[in-house]
Amino acid sequence: MPGEIPKACTLSNADFRKREATLLAEFKLALIATEELDDGYGFRMGDRKWLTIVAELISAERECCTFLKFELTTEPNMGPHMLRMTGPAGTKEFLTSSPVG
Repeated sequence: MPGEIPKACTLSNADFRKREATLLAEFKLALIATEELDDGYGFRMGDRKWLTIVAELISAERECCTFLKFELTTEPNMGPHMLRMTGPAGTKEFLTSSPVG
């Protein structure tokens, strides 16, 4: 389909392994729950110290996975944060096969 963004990561294998060992590993430490969505996943984090890691992850993933949509919400009274990663058909399967999902 014209104008469709491919659902693929543009990182080389070496760059992907480096990200998996650093930024993605830190992101996984922050997770307290994962929620399946119709078009992706929601990732819940509890402590505000993780917001910087989440911002770095969003920035980095926007460069290599241009089809992903990111939504970050925070609950009142210092409640948990939720990062939703969604996208077109096939996004959930892509996230399931990646280290993020």
